Parts: sequence; C-alpha cells; structure tokens
Amino acid sequence: MAAHRAAPRGLLRQCAELGRLFASARDSCALAWDGSDRPVLLAAAGPVEAILGRPSEELVGKPAGQLFSGGERAARDLAAACARAPVAEQRMLLRGGQPFPAQLILRGVDGGAVGIARDLTVAREAVDDAVRARDLARFASLVAHEVRNPLSAVKIALQTLERHGEMAANDLRRVSIAGRAVGSIETLLNEVIEFARPPSLEKVPLDPRTPVAEAVATVEAEWREGGVRFAPRLDRTAPMRLDPTRVRTAARILCQRAAVAASEVGGGLVEVTLEPLGGGCRLSVADPGHPLPPELRAQAFEPFTPTRARGTGLGLAVVLRIAREHGGTAELADRPGGGSVATVTFSGE
Repeated sequence: MAAHRAAPRGLLRQCAELGRLFASARDSCALAWDGSDRPVLLAAAGPVEAILGRPSEELVGKPAGQLFSGGERAARDLAAACARAPVAEQRMLLRGGQPFPAQLILRGVDGGAVGIARDLTVAREAVDDAVRARDLARFASLVAHEVRNPLSAVKIALQTLERHGEMAANDLRRVSIAGRAVGSIETLLNEVIEFARPPSLEKVPLDPRTPVAEAVATVEAEWREGGVRFAPRLDRTAPMRLDPTRVRTAARILCQRAAVAASEVGGGLVEVTLEPLGGGCRLSVADPGHPLPPELRAQAFEPFTPTRARGTGLGLAVVLRIAREHGGTAELADRPGGGSVATVTFSGE
C-alpha cells in the first residue's frame, strides 16, 4: 500500500486492512482521501492498478478529484456525506481519463473518508460469464437427452451387425467405420457435457487405483482392435479423500487422448502410472504419438484448443478443472523418445 506521509494513522490502518481483504479481488480496491476543500488521495491498497489504471505510488498524494468524473467537488461531497453516515452509491470513476461505472462503499474516519471502490464492469462480465455457463449446462443436458441416448442405440445396432450380421466384407468394413465414427461423436459429446457440468464433488475415502483401473479397462477395450495397448503400473497408496466419478473421468480422458495419439502412428503402448505423492497421488499417462509443437503444448489446457486434428479441445480443460477441484495440478510435457506425457495430481485432502 502507498500512503501520504501526513495521513492520520487510523485512516491508513483501515485502508490497509481493506486492501488486504480485497487483495485477490479482480474488481475492488481500497481508497482513502481527506475532507479538505481540495481533497488529496491519502492511501490506496489492493489491486489499485487493475481498477484505476495506475499503481498506488503514482496516485497517492495527488488530487482525489482525478479519480472522479465529477472532479474535486465529487470527492469533497463524498467525504462530507460519509462523515455523517456510511455511504453506498454508484459513481463514475476515471481510469486513464475514461469513465467507468463503480460502486463506492465509504465511511467517515478522522481526517477523511475510507472505503472500497468496485469496478462494476467486471461484475457485469462475471454475471455474463455465469449466465453463459448456465446456458451451456442447459444445452449439454439437452444434448445428453436428445442426441447421446439415440446415438447409443445406433452404436449398439452397429456393433450387433458387425458381430452377427451376414454381410460381404466391404459392407462389414463400412459398418466398422460407421461404428468408429459414432464412437468419436460420443466422445465429443461426453467432453462437452463434462465441461458444462457445474462443479459438484462427493469426496469419500478410497483407493485411487480403483477408479483409474476402471478407466484404463474401459478405454483399452475400445482400442484393443486398433493396435493400442495399455501398460498400467498402479502403485499402492494410502486411502485418500477423492471423488471417484471425477477421478475416473480424468483418467478416462487422459487414456482416450493417449489412445488417439497412439493410433495416429499405427498403434503402440500407452503407459499409465499412478504413484503416491505426499498425502495424495500423481497420475501420468504417456503416449507414443507425435510430439506436440511447443505453442500447442502451452495452450493444451485452455478450452476449445484442440491438440489433435480431431476433437473439441475440451478434454484437457476438464482434466485441469478436476485436478483443481482436488487441490492438484495438471501439465503436459514431451515424452522421451517421442509422444507426450500428461500428468495430473490430486491432493487427497
């Protein structure tokens, strides 16, 4: 926090406390100015530069009126008003000379005014993001009901034809191709649905080997005929608090991604490793596919950034979300000898 040397200590202390309270906020900072006829900004704390466009060191000691579209008079009137009673109102503040809507929550302190300035444009963006997330979740629910269920019926019918149908070799090959295409669509739908799903954890004490082994078995059964093999090494770990469904989802996405990468080079071995890490665990899935360009690897966990020719680019974004829900991390690195290694950690707390 920067402060003017002549400012009353009580005012400085309250501004500093408010600044610490809002230090991690994107939309609010603490301000204090005096109640003189020509008000001076005495202190500023928190993410001042993000809100007002300049660091506190450049603002403190300068006329407080430079922060308000109403200038010196607005700063003086607000200090006088909050000296009588706390003030909560919306005002236009200035950032780089440009006005933006803000909410001011002020109280009078010996020597001036202290309070919070909240950038309402950030709040509006947050509301818009929440509305978009809600709409995406509704759309995903609609997709699950109207598309995924009928698609499962088509998949079963194609599998039945492939196994028991009396068809020529060319027709059987076409059925097999259609079945793989349906499987790809199903994977894309699942990624969209998982990405849109609101965060909801049900942590229970469990052995993480169980959900990981289930995910490996599911993906391995799907890719066995494509020449993709899995080599799981699941070390014993102490029971830890995890959401088994979410851990299984993360492991399945990583295994599915590795299987696709392996298929692009004609098949190969996918190595799945689970090992203890502090009070939690670390899951690594290594594929023998083509190495990723550095720019793709750096953006791999950003939504809608595909790392392969096909895909939504949501799979690794979902994995990162699940890792963070469990107090962990996720990263993607080159695999020695070619391919890549995706690693996710779970704190187990």
